[in-house]
Amino acid sequence: MEQLVERHTKRLQLVCAGMLASLAVYGTLVFGLPVPVRPALPQGEALLWGFAFIAAVNLVTIMPVYRVMLAAPRRVYAVGHQPERLLAAHFSAHVVAFARLEALAILGLVLFFLSGRRNWFMIFTAVAALGMLVLWPRRAKAAALLEIPGRAEPVITTPD
Repeated sequence: MEQLVERHTKRLQLVCAGMLASLAVYGTLVFGLPVPVRPALPQGEALLWGFAFIAAVNLVTIMPVYRVMLAAPRRVYAVGHQPERLLAAHFSAHVVAFARLEALAILGLVLFFLSGRRNWFMIFTAVAALGMLVLWPRRAKAAALLEIPGRAEPVITTPD
């Protein structure tokens, strides 16, 4: 069981590290390009508030969506005791959460290209990076996912 959790955690950390590294690539792109003298969209202030609203809605719905994605697999695991399926659902839910956080940085990148304002990009990307660090996959969380309430140890059954 410990090897299964360890392998799952390492794989998830590798994928999440790639998504976190993409934020650095976006930053390199933003700071490597010259700021346009004239922004592509002069009314960027209104666009900022629209994107900020979209980002806020995205941000506050990440954890509810994450929990909903794991609710049915947890119920199935409580009955069937098949950790592979629960860990696969956990992997999917985590990747979706990280992708939604990366979307915040992409909104900041779009704002930069349209308005030429690096500070807006930095704000959106900092929020995305902070969210990724908060949701970083840990072995203890994956192990706790496999615990069945009322049992001392997780149960693993093998197909016959």
